[in-house]
Amino acid sequence: MIKIISGKYKGRKLQDVPNLYVRPTQAVVRKSMMQILEPFDGASVLDLYAGVGTLGLEALSRGASQLTSVESNRLVLETLKKNIAIICKDEDITIKAMDVSRFLKMNLKKYDVIIADPPYTKVDYLELKEKIKPFLKDDGIFCMEMKRCLIDDDTARIKKYGSTQVVFWRAEA
Repeated sequence: MIKIISGKYKGRKLQDVPNLYVRPTQAVVRKSMMQILEPFDGASVLDLYAGVGTLGLEALSRGASQLTSVESNRLVLETLKKNIAIICKDEDITIKAMDVSRFLKMNLKKYDVIIADPPYTKVDYLELKEKIKPFLKDDGIFCMEMKRCLIDDDTARIKKYGSTQVVFWRAEA
């Protein structure tokens, strides 16, 4: 069972999808990731490859004022919608039922925080970083969870957790 770790929705349970393609972020990784990204007070957050909403809803619980979640899998999307309805239906949340590449081609908004938790073997960090740059506010931060591997980016901070790593990159002001 996935639970919100901290903030105003602390302890609330999220529904999960019994699907091998959905891999919710482990609690220890999520806790560390969110502590590095904080403070969220008033932040706009873009959650790419949102899954059941674990990361985006955690950001809302910790003070983000707006969340845009992008998810293309219909089964997972239904669970994401249920989790939002159960936990935080009155928040400023936009759900985009589409592929991330398509969303980025049509998006016009900029965000304070962009979180990505794509399928581990399907998305390259450096390619996604280039795609999201136009949508990150000055001094905004991009965070991507991924399988542990060598990243050639001396501007990024990398935290390792077993076979997982989280890469943080901040846009220049």
